[in-house]
Amino acid sequence: MQLGLESAAPEGAVVLRAYERFGEAFPEHLLGDFSLVVRDRAGGTAFAACDPFGARPLHYRIAGGEIAFASRARDLASAPGERPDLDTAALAEALVPELEGSRPEGSAFRGVARLPAAHRLVHRDGRVEVSRYWSPDALREIRLGRAEEYVEAFRAVFAEAVRCRLGPSTGSMLSGGLDSSSIVGYARAARGGPLTTLSATTDDPACEESRHVSAVAQLPGLDPVRVRPSDLRSFDADLDRFFDALEDPIDATMVVPALMYASARRRGLTSVLDGVDGDAVASHEPGLLASLLRSGAWIAALREGRALARFYRESYPPWGSASRLIARHAVRAFAPESARGPVRRLRARRRAAAVISASLAGRDFARQAGLAERLQDLWTLRAHPGGTSARARHASELVHPHLTAAVARYHRVAAAFGIEARHPFLDRRVVELCLSMPWDRLMRDGWSKRIVREAGAGLLPDDVLWRRGRWVRLGPLFLARHVESRKAALLRDLEGDIATLATFVDAEKVRRAAARYRDGADADVGETMWQLNRLATWVRREGDSRYDAAPRDSGAEPVARCSAAGRSNP
Repeated sequence: MQLGLESAAPEGAVVLRAYERFGEAFPEHLLGDFSLVVRDRAGGTAFAACDPFGARPLHYRIAGGEIAFASRARDLASAPGERPDLDTAALAEALVPELEGSRPEGSAFRGVARLPAAHRLVHRDGRVEVSRYWSPDALREIRLGRAEEYVEAFRAVFAEAVRCRLGPSTGSMLSGGLDSSSIVGYARAARGGPLTTLSATTDDPACEESRHVSAVAQLPGLDPVRVRPSDLRSFDADLDRFFDALEDPIDATMVVPALMYASARRRGLTSVLDGVDGDAVASHEPGLLASLLRSGAWIAALREGRALARFYRESYPPWGSASRLIARHAVRAFAPESARGPVRRLRARRRAAAVISASLAGRDFARQAGLAERLQDLWTLRAHPGGTSARARHASELVHPHLTAAVARYHRVAAAFGIEARHPFLDRRVVELCLSMPWDRLMRDGWSKRIVREAGAGLLPDDVLWRRGRWVRLGPLFLARHVESRKAALLRDLEGDIATLATFVDAEKVRRAAARYRDGADADVGETMWQLNRLATWVRREGDSRYDAAPRDSGAEPVARCSAAGRSNP
């Protein structure tokens, strides 16, 4: 886009020039991660927009005909002298994490709304209009002459997505998975000096993830930072500050991201690249099989079913049987909705009941808050009719609230450490290119994210690019170590936490779980005790009348804070 600006123009100047040129349609022309507010005094209008995937959250509150904006919901939670009014729906999500993403427009506080991803807001004459400005196009398909042309196209677009997010104080996550490793490979090629990588690893030679981190970290031009479980004690102060001031209680399990961002801050970094979103952008996975069967491509479906089973056999048994994969997706492809619908709804009801029963949520609270219905509504978003194409399924995953929720988590944790999380895979150019490719460019011969693997040739070791299966995440190990170091405090605070959450939890169920944890009979329940404790701490803090949520601006105009990390192409 030609705006007549220098390439180094401030982001605010780019936003204003784009608004002047395109009016309320200007977010459609912006690239990058952004939340922004433009106040048009001449027209008496406030205009706001959020990037296509919600990487930069934006909240708003309307009172007395005026509207206020802030990145954090808590900054808008209360007027001076008033207690923040907590929304019990947020407490439900902390008690039943499967609910995360079920309220794309909700926040932790009543009266404070979130602008959904890919939406714009116009406030005029005391009225608010919210509308979507971008959706992934499930009908567009590109056809190139040779297979190599797709690889070249992806390589060029992804390299630019990484380059434009790579500042002088930018590092990168390196988990050992394909997505973060690919980002490191492209960033290393674009960076003139050393690139700092941030990894959680172990010294266990059997840990496949740690081996792949080591393989990438040995490449020239990298400055690897590794955090091991034995290093947790040295991060106690950082973790305590973070978990004591959680913006959202559902972030209580984010130990590894917190460690990575704390390490980034110690290294003087201001932004960090990550690949948390690569699966949604560059892969079809088994959902492709139903589309192939429905279209009559039987041989291709059988070939891919067998190849997928080989790919996942060792690491993910549910997808390790070709016959089960083919049979399951044949039902999706050919069974009429009149038959599938009732079965799906029955299974969803049973699954919801099991999820709620396994949680600490009280029965009365679960019923009054409609938790089962909320779970079923969320799961319905993935209940595609049998004739849904692979590309349409792919597009629906790109707008699924789980993706926005995951990205928002990383934003909150990074911001708590003064770091900006950046997402090259969520560059709109990358997303639109991957979505428009023929299915066999994204998955072929059982290899998911095929285009990413092929385009990474020469940038990463082959055993990292062509690694089979789902790899084991180290997050649970680090979380368990951190929780174990707090065990005495968790048990000491238990009755106080139950009292704080008495309206929401089943007290007897909590005490039984705590007894198993105390006796060492169920180590896994420690995570549940930790989440309960962090939720109670959050409720006490956010509901305390001493909480200072007064607007920071003393003038008559409402607060308006803007973070525009996205940039148009000047």
